[in-house]
Amino acid sequence: MLRRWMFILSLVFVAGCASESTEAPEPEQAPVEESTEEAPSDTAPDPEPTEPEGDVSTGATESIVEQLEAPWSIAKTDDGWLVSERGGTIAVIDADGSLDRQAVVLDEDVLEIGEGGLLGLALTVDFATSRQLYAYHTYGTPGNVQNRVVELTWDGNQFEETDVVLDEIPGAQFHNGGRLLLDGDVLWVTTGDALVPELAQDETSIAGKVLRVPLSGAGNPTDWIYSSGHRNPQGLTKIEDTFYASEHGASGHDEVNIIEEGNNYGWPLIEADQERDGLETPWFEVGETSWAPSGIVADDRYVYMATLRGNRLVAIDRESREVIPLVEDKGRIRDVWLEDDGLYYITNNTDGRGNPGSGDDQLYRLTIE
Repeated sequence: MLRRWMFILSLVFVAGCASESTEAPEPEQAPVEESTEEAPSDTAPDPEPTEPEGDVSTGATESIVEQLEAPWSIAKTDDGWLVSERGGTIAVIDADGSLDRQAVVLDEDVLEIGEGGLLGLALTVDFATSRQLYAYHTYGTPGNVQNRVVELTWDGNQFEETDVVLDEIPGAQFHNGGRLLLDGDVLWVTTGDALVPELAQDETSIAGKVLRVPLSGAGNPTDWIYSSGHRNPQGLTKIEDTFYASEHGASGHDEVNIIEEGNNYGWPLIEADQERDGLETPWFEVGETSWAPSGIVADDRYVYMATLRGNRLVAIDRESREVIPLVEDKGRIRDVWLEDDGLYYITNNTDGRGNPGSGDDQLYRLTIE
């Protein structure tokens, strides 16, 4: 009898700790939580934009490719696209839309657990000739979840690990961060709090941080902490000298922050419009209803943001912070890429929390005029 009660109490403890921004975790793997990222799309109300209209002019939407499997990150090549899939493969997509799903050979196998798996991608500047890129992935065991960043080399048939950039990043079933951004000889990495909120404030831990990782490998991982106090940042973009990061809140109040060196963005001490000396309030926050923001990109006028629970692709005016919905009818949206006069985005309806259609998941192109 005592053993039975201990088991029941352990389930209650796990349910209380598994909070993801304000979405719920994978229904087949964990009890429902209040997290912002991952609520089933049929139970999550659409958030209201701050402004219903704007001056972004959009044209036709076309599907580039279908049948992606829980895609996470988009990377554009000269010949098409690379899209990471959470189970541990990369979808190689030609300009004509043909799909070749290829293996990723790693020294540590991808652990697909909760929100973990093969996550962010970033291509080297000379990818066309070097065939090298960087990837963020979860590994370990369900009882010891970690994340790592590796260099991959592509031979046209598979991707193989050729170097380790950073490993032993704290991980968990949820809150793994995972976005990469390559900027010259620096790789920017977002990490989650690994379901231990206090780690976001712990300067001896690289969890809950934005990291500035020199590709030379100089220094120790804690030397690479650029900003702290993050819960689960899944979007990062740079426009001129400004970095924007999207982040899941605990119950609504998802954020977009302007990231500056040495700043502390408050989690778990403050969120939304709360204030405390030495802590930053967000540049933008969504309010009481979660959007579960993921990938973002920016131009000189707007920050474009993919949302999971919100089921939207939105444009946020960089001056007024007014919100303009661009896509509202494709389900969960995980990542977005800006290219000339088009926004490319991937749906994420096959990740266990959406309602996939017959062609899902898909890479789409939205014309911007």
